[in-house]
Amino acid sequence: MTFCANTAIKRALTIAFISCLAPSALSDTLVDIYEIALENDAQLKAEVAQYKADLELKTLAKAPLLPQVRMGAARSLNDSESTRLTITQFEDGQVQIDDVTNGSKTETNSYDISLSQTLFDLSAWFNWKAGSDQTKQAEATLAAAQQNLIVRVSEAYFGVLRAQDNLRAAKAQERALARQLEQTRQRFNVGLIAITDVYEAEARHDLAGVTRIVEENNVAVAQERLSVVTGQSHGQLYELGDDFTPEAPMPADRAAWVDFALANNYQLTAIRHAEEAARKNARSRDMARYPTVSATYRYSEDERSGRVTPPTAFNLPPRSDGNNESIQIRFDLPLYSGGAISANKRRSYEQYNVVRENRINLTRNTVTTARSLHMTVMSDVARVKARGQAIKSSQSALDATVAGYEVGTRNIVDVLNAQNLVFAAQRDYANSRYDYVINSMRLKENAGTLSPDDILALERFLQAPEPATASEDG
Repeated sequence: MTFCANTAIKRALTIAFISCLAPSALSDTLVDIYEIALENDAQLKAEVAQYKADLELKTLAKAPLLPQVRMGAARSLNDSESTRLTITQFEDGQVQIDDVTNGSKTETNSYDISLSQTLFDLSAWFNWKAGSDQTKQAEATLAAAQQNLIVRVSEAYFGVLRAQDNLRAAKAQERALARQLEQTRQRFNVGLIAITDVYEAEARHDLAGVTRIVEENNVAVAQERLSVVTGQSHGQLYELGDDFTPEAPMPADRAAWVDFALANNYQLTAIRHAEEAARKNARSRDMARYPTVSATYRYSEDERSGRVTPPTAFNLPPRSDGNNESIQIRFDLPLYSGGAISANKRRSYEQYNVVRENRINLTRNTVTTARSLHMTVMSDVARVKARGQAIKSSQSALDATVAGYEVGTRNIVDVLNAQNLVFAAQRDYANSRYDYVINSMRLKENAGTLSPDDILALERFLQAPEPATASEDG
């Protein structure tokens, strides 16, 4: 008996110990999620692959300006045979007609090597310059994708925390309304209140149950969105601590953030390089009507051998070998190509206009986004502070309403409304903190200053989730 009792106690203590460690040991931090996303995010992987592909554009554009070396070899075999009638007249006047077969087998081996170099080609030169700009565009596009991953990770991570906070608030509200419903029924049973108060409490409790169901679904959806970024499922996440205090963006000057965005926004940088590449491509098409000059050196060797049947003094077996060396300077000037040169020129300049107008539009949007996000973050700072105060004031109002209800000066509707205000204030406070975090990330992304250091800065305010109590699970 003693052994069994001790074993049961040890098992219970072990389970309790593991339960205490589980939230921390099995929880992911924001840095954990970001590192997993760096490895698994399909969108970023696609951007990296596109970046590597675009890096080759510079080499491809430069290739026509570099020497072109080609080597070739050929071997041919020729076997021929023919039969003809031959008339032979002898001295005695007799004539003999014979079938004579002639044949030959010839083997030819040849080798050649050539070196070509473009001496003058303005079209190819502008293509090369455009390729350099396209490479710079690829670098800026990848940097923008890397910054966007930080934003997407933060949105998904704090989206889960937001949904979990809303679910906790919904469960707490449902429990509070359940207690209020029980108290209302007891007061009705002793004749202190009318049945309408019971109906009102039941209706509010039922609506709270619906809200809880909705929030449970929102948590599941948020977790699925997080798994899209990381490619795997996650358990609990570290939560934003109460010591996190929103601060106004630095510098506080809105115009400074506009300047940051115009100078550092990676999407804007990418489209500027795209515009320059399009301009040079258009120049390249324009230069297609100009002459080109190229030089070519060629060296070749060939060897020919074989046999003939029947061999005669006048029909010797083929045998020869030789080599050839040549240098060519070639001048080409397109005189007429069916209108293709002019059409390509017009088309490429219109394509340049497309990119230029897109750059103008993106510049305007970048400026507007910088201003609006700065205003939003400043507003978020004030909203977090105001909503924190709203929790205190709504709780005081609830306490006063409950006291009035106890003495008969307030009714059940007043109490239920006051309770709703408390839980709404709690939800709004949590949501405003997450809004501040996400909007701050977006502001820095738009300004081109967002980096993994911002993830590390947030990590300091995250704490391991507390184990759920039995009442919260219910």
